[in-house]
Amino acid sequence: MNLTKYLKFIIPTVIFYMAMKFFLDKDGISYFALGVLFAVSIISAFWISKYRTFPALLAAIFTISSILFLLTLGKNNFQDSYLAFSSLLFILILIGINNFFSQQEKYNRQEIINKKTLYFGFNLNQTIVLFSIFFLTGGIYGIYIDLSFPIWRALAAVFAGVSILMFYLAKINFLKNKIAKDRMVSFTDKTFAFYSCLFGFLVVEIFWAMSFSPVNHLTAGSIMLCLCYSFWSILQDRLEGKLTRKSAFLNLLFFAVAVIIILATSKWSVV
Repeated sequence: MNLTKYLKFIIPTVIFYMAMKFFLDKDGISYFALGVLFAVSIISAFWISKYRTFPALLAAIFTISSILFLLTLGKNNFQDSYLAFSSLLFILILIGINNFFSQQEKYNRQEIINKKTLYFGFNLNQTIVLFSIFFLTGGIYGIYIDLSFPIWRALAAVFAGVSILMFYLAKINFLKNKIAKDRMVSFTDKTFAFYSCLFGFLVVEIFWAMSFSPVNHLTAGSIMLCLCYSFWSILQDRLEGKLTRKSAFLNLLFFAVAVIIILATSKWSVV
């Protein structure tokens, strides 16, 4: 079996894992490991996506989110499991970027595309965006609680991160439908930016409301993940012209039930 074609995924992931492992050393934060993390994530995504900036931005935000969550998690029995899981997500970023944008390249060259590869790449990108939001919001919430981080800075960081991630997701969703020639509604980048900012404001409002409650960072991140999954499904249907009252209701119902389950099974303590 020829493994050389997978080295472009494996080598950056190994470097990412090692840098994450040495990020928290005995003296605190290793800034060398921090620089390696950003370098390997941005450069590998930029190269794999055929020198596109947007996928590299996704990899950078994922790296920031992973670091913030690691700072909140600290050194404990779960650290190794988290490092392995975040590294798995990182290799999925590279695979998803490669699969999606390779099909866009074929589309631009007017070659036959593989829809399965396109959809698989999109789904991986979608998964990474959602987990990035979980790590980002959970990490920032934990830092806000543990380090008394100013709430306005926490809200600004959440808004910026979530808005960028949702703009990326809305944009590649449009490209997916365009490449696959699926049913779609024509939108401009201004429309994507509007919905992304609106989405960011919604997340910020919920985040701000949770800051008054005795929930920990895991609960906060889980609620944000459910919120983003549900409302992204509604927004995706809207962008594709398939939104109905039934689909919107089912997504809102899922969010309500998920939040109830999370709050009912969570430890109501910030300690």
